Amino acid sequence: MDLFMKILGICIGLVFVFVGIRFFFRSERIINGIQRYKYQKTATPRKQEMIFAKIIGALLMLIGLYFTIYAVLSFFPDFLTQ
Repeated sequence: MDLFMKILGICIGLVFVFVGIRFFFRSERIINGIQRYKYQKTATPRKQEMIFAKIIGALLMLIGLYFTIYAVLSFFPDFLTQ
């Protein structure tokens, strides 16, 4: 069970990193997709929306890196207790 949780932590962290990269590098497409889902039409995203999407992407990447690194380091318990 412990091994399963560690692997699950790595997978969740990598999903966060993937979503963060998508938000950061494909901000305009993500915003257009949200607009299409909510309003059934799209418009050119404003500068504020682009900046916000990049900030969200960076935060998601950082959270994903944290989860991934912590889960990988959990395989080495001696390293975490020093």
